[in-house]
Amino acid sequence: MELIKQAICVCDIAARGSMQAMADGDVIVPDVKPDILKLLQVDAEACVTDKYIENGRLVVCGRVDYKVLYVPDKANERISSISASMEFRQTADSHGAENDSVPLASAAVDRVEFNAVNSRKLRLRAIVSVRYEVCRIKEPELCIDVDDERAERKKRSAVFESAADISEHDFSVKESIEVPAGQSSINEILKTDAHISDTEYKTVTGKAIVKGCVRICILYTDDEGDIKYIEAETPFTEVLDIDGAGEDAICDIDYSITGIMCTVEADSDGDMRIASVDVDICAAVRAFEETDIEILEDCYIPYMDTKCRYETVVLSETVARPSSQNNLREIIDFPSNAPGVSGVYNVMTNASVSKAELRKGKLLCEGKIEAFILYITDSMESPIYSLKKDIKFSYMLECDADGEDLETEAKAEVRHVSYSLNAGGSLELRCLLEIDARITKMSRISNIVSVDVSDRTEKRGIIIYFVKNGDKLWDVAKRYGVTCESVMSINDMEDEKLRGGERLFIPPQ
Repeated sequence: MELIKQAICVCDIAARGSMQAMADGDVIVPDVKPDILKLLQVDAEACVTDKYIENGRLVVCGRVDYKVLYVPDKANERISSISASMEFRQTADSHGAENDSVPLASAAVDRVEFNAVNSRKLRLRAIVSVRYEVCRIKEPELCIDVDDERAERKKRSAVFESAADISEHDFSVKESIEVPAGQSSINEILKTDAHISDTEYKTVTGKAIVKGCVRICILYTDDEGDIKYIEAETPFTEVLDIDGAGEDAICDIDYSITGIMCTVEADSDGDMRIASVDVDICAAVRAFEETDIEILEDCYIPYMDTKCRYETVVLSETVARPSSQNNLREIIDFPSNAPGVSGVYNVMTNASVSKAELRKGKLLCEGKIEAFILYITDSMESPIYSLKKDIKFSYMLECDADGEDLETEAKAEVRHVSYSLNAGGSLELRCLLEIDARITKMSRISNIVSVDVSDRTEKRGIIIYFVKNGDKLWDVAKRYGVTCESVMSINDMEDEKLRGGERLFIPPQ
């Protein structure tokens, strides 16, 4: 008997985990920069520059970009800055990964340590957390039918996320930011920060149209040595080639900033009032097509001997994809021993989920938002000050999923941030938090690989069968090689429900 099969492309996770890397070394103050009197702040941003499989191990290479703010040992300067970059390389076991496996990795700085060895030398050290997955693309063929009109069929429906594409796309966002009227011109750029928010996407055949906004903040000094800042929000739209994606594709997109370049240019009057910024962005895309497939679980030819041979296929089946958007408002008080606030330069946020747990058809998601606040002070000794605030969250997501052997994964993203200083001196922070989750189960599918059919040598008359608890009409009909319809007809049954102990007539062959 000929089988009708359908191939599905699935993404199998060969390895998943996290590891720590370190990027450290000494930095010499450039000759054009003044000596260090006091260190104020060291920022560190990590990015992945390369990743590959080598001898069954995942190799992740990356870079940490440091920005150092310090009080110079120079009477007429309040603040100065130094930039430095250091590389890291870390490996992890990736058993089961093959040469065509696709590695995905992201990096974030967990902790920064620094000290001034002397007035011309710094020692910097960043502990980097690297999260990774190694994906393997498989294309199992599932039996969905048989090419025989006589066959009785037993099917079940399943939903799989068919992998359309796993790829990375690099692009850049450029912006020229002009110093507002009434604000001093730029003498020296101290630091430039960028953050991606308000992202969305739409898929068409073979492509994904992604949109978002890059919020750019620039800290600088003017000709008098005073600290100023400017900011801008720059929208972007990019068209990414996504092989195999259709209009209904689901895309998981992780954005990371891999580089920022900022230069100062003169305006039409010759004043240095234009900051040209170039932000390099990497978009890691995993695209899926939700595939609803009817799998042939069993079949037989009535009045003939039928034997099915099976193989076990283990696949991840999608049960639900709950999501929610939540508005958070937090009042942050500045420490009493901290210098006074002259102006808030920037607020950076990072959201993470620490618990994703199913509870009676709902998904509990708990985690925190780390808010890093950098502000300009009214102090001559510490013109820049930073503080960190952890904002905990807990939400219940509606989802039609319950039962054992379900796996949950969830991620949180701050899609938009706004803030303002209150009259009392506290900071009011407002965040739009988005939580996206995926609930799956590992299904062991008995996949039919062949069906053998032969004539029955024995003929029989009517059989009386006494139903046992748990019997299904399909199983009884198959055992005696008759159709379900004929059993229902001879017994005047209105539905396929069987009750233990009842008498069931089995029609003759």
